[in-house]
Amino acid sequence: MSLYKQLSSGILLVLLAAFLGTVVISTQNLRSFMQDQLESHARDTATSLGLSLSPHMSPPDIPVITAMIGAVFDRGEYRRIVLTGTDGATVLEKSVPPDNGSAPAWFVRAFPLEVPGKEALVMSGWNQAGVISVTSNTGRAYDRLWSTTLDNLAMYLALAVLSLGLATAAVRVLLRPLARVKTQADAIRNNSYMIQRHLPRTPELRSVVQAMNLLSEKVGKIFSEQSALTERLREQAYRDPVTGLGNRRYFDRQLAALLDARDEITQGTLLVLELRDLARVNERTGYTAGDMLLQRTGELIQAQLAYLENSFVARISGAAFGIVASGLPPGSADALAATLCRDLLQLRADGLATSNDIGHIGIAMWRHGKNPQDVLSEADMALRAAQASGQNTWQRYQPVAANQPDVHTMESWRRRLRGVIDRGTIVLYLQPVCEAAGRSGTLLHREVYARIDDHSAHGVNAGIFMPLAERFGLASQLDKLTITRLLEHLARDAEGTAPFAINLSSTSLHDTVFIQWLCSTLAQIPEQAPRVLIEFPEHAALANTRNAQSLVERLKALGCGCGIDHFGRGFASFGYLRSMPVSYVKIDSSYIRDINSNSDNQFFVQALTDTLHSLDIRVIAQSVESPAERETLAGLNIDGLQGHLTGRPEPVRSAESKSQRS
Repeated sequence: MSLYKQLSSGILLVLLAAFLGTVVISTQNLRSFMQDQLESHARDTATSLGLSLSPHMSPPDIPVITAMIGAVFDRGEYRRIVLTGTDGATVLEKSVPPDNGSAPAWFVRAFPLEVPGKEALVMSGWNQAGVISVTSNTGRAYDRLWSTTLDNLAMYLALAVLSLGLATAAVRVLLRPLARVKTQADAIRNNSYMIQRHLPRTPELRSVVQAMNLLSEKVGKIFSEQSALTERLREQAYRDPVTGLGNRRYFDRQLAALLDARDEITQGTLLVLELRDLARVNERTGYTAGDMLLQRTGELIQAQLAYLENSFVARISGAAFGIVASGLPPGSADALAATLCRDLLQLRADGLATSNDIGHIGIAMWRHGKNPQDVLSEADMALRAAQASGQNTWQRYQPVAANQPDVHTMESWRRRLRGVIDRGTIVLYLQPVCEAAGRSGTLLHREVYARIDDHSAHGVNAGIFMPLAERFGLASQLDKLTITRLLEHLARDAEGTAPFAINLSSTSLHDTVFIQWLCSTLAQIPEQAPRVLIEFPEHAALANTRNAQSLVERLKALGCGCGIDHFGRGFASFGYLRSMPVSYVKIDSSYIRDINSNSDNQFFVQALTDTLHSLDIRVIAQSVESPAERETLAGLNIDGLQGHLTGRPEPVRSAESKSQRS
């Protein structure tokens, strides 16, 4: 029971006890008064009758005596009148049965009126002629006592209700600061560190509020310091101090992780842009001007990558930038390179370059499993060819015909994806995500991968077709189809309990029509909705944190959890997580690959995990491939593992039969 209810109940009991006690005492006092009145009335009547009867007692005039006593008795105020002679014999008696009036029997027992008969002498001259005894009737007294008690009780109850209302209102006002303290504590639990500016007047409550304010400030400061330390460690290890982009170390790890990814992105483009003018600028105008040239070049590249999914840029040497765009086909890569070459001329217009011969670009296409050094070598060869072909030009590395991958035109991809949506021919694969502690392999959830059937063993990975779907405006429709297929699977697996995590594209995350469909669909299946986990990439959440936060809160109200995929791939501050109550994050594979032999990544992941645990956010490591990586991660307090070490993606039917066998 809440403190407010306890205090209100206590006040109510005290008021009832006080008012009932007052009623009882008042009734008891009235009973005593009524009893004295009845005795006095009987005594006065006996005296009056004794004097009135004296002239008629010698000898007794029975008709007159009877008339006189009857006249008094018939008024109804007396229960018994008895006239006895000197010898004790009854001369005349009038009586009625005892009368309690309208008072209930329990009231009469609780407040009895004991009225004894009062006597007076009847004289005949100087001699005693008899004794007259009068006993008052208690019926009218009980009527008055009962009605007065009811009136008092009604009045006191009305006062009790009024007093209770005033008292509870006062208690509510007094406890209002405690309600705000509860709200403040809930806010701290939800990683929001609010401060109460209005302090209560009550000293005890004021001290409680002040203590909570200090606690909120302290916890907020601890989180901010811990988050800042983690971000600083990441920047020192992976960020170029001049441009603010990733450095060569960051580039190598990201590219290696992409080429090693078995279940997500499987092809893409590498562009190497090298400035020809940097050494001349440093020589003529100083290193500050050279730094400005590098910074502006980074801005121009980032502006072109802003609308490309799964892309990044890093400064890989003094004058060179590495640009990786996942899922970008050769034709689009050529168009991107041509645009960047044209944008380089802006550096001369800004006064940062000394000539129009500013830079060149080499392009290499990559696929899953290729060696990173081979891809860089191909891009470098293309870059040297571009440098030999003229100012601000680009070249793409052309492999020998036997090694060239199959090429599909953009229009053929558009028709193919449109056909998949129209026919609903998406294939779901499931990969287990397990607990990191111990070797039990307890299942946390299964991640859902969407693939297109191409008559091969594993189909076309989403890493290939989803970037194209984004360009064609079909990503939301493909996500809708994938979720529909997952919900159909949940309907077949009605007795299951394991959750399923499904990834949303950036387009879907910010598509209000799609989000409305998703929420309304999940609202119609309240029993199965908690088994659906919605994931989205970190860069998509950062593109519009308000939309992402709104989605997380709406899904949380439906019982669905949310997670952030590829967490830590960029250099954004972690502060946005304080207002986005996700259930878990999945650390990008670039930090996990070979972590057992990389002390810097171990330190970063440990600090990151501690920070996220302080927000009640679970941490899952992606692309765990070796027992050594698993053992290292378990020692870093990671909550979950995902990768081929814990289980390969399998078609839904295979995963279902395995689950039934286990």
